[in-house]
Amino acid sequence: DAMKAAGADVIVILGDTPDRAHHYAESLHTPFPVLADPERDVYIRFGLEKALLVIQRTASLVVDRHGVIRYIKRATNPMTWLQESRELLEAARALG
Repeated sequence: DAMKAAGADVIVILGDTPDRAHHYAESLHTPFPVLADPERDVYIRFGLEKALLVIQRTASLVVDRHGVIRYIKRATNPMTWLQESRELLEAARALG
């Protein structure tokens, strides 16, 4: 709700098939879209290859209306997005 109030849209990009992305969104009841990247093009572009061939790297980005990345944070621990949610919200509000 805070992200919407800041004028931001949230999406998740899952490096898997559209069916798996749909299942992921349904199982977590996400209030935002979960997109599929079966070829992992986005992951490769942002240097998010798996660490030690097992641990999926993740990233959080804030992109302005012109497509310019204004905030990016990469992580190896997928749960760090919870810790950085305040940073993301501040970056989104700064664009407002």
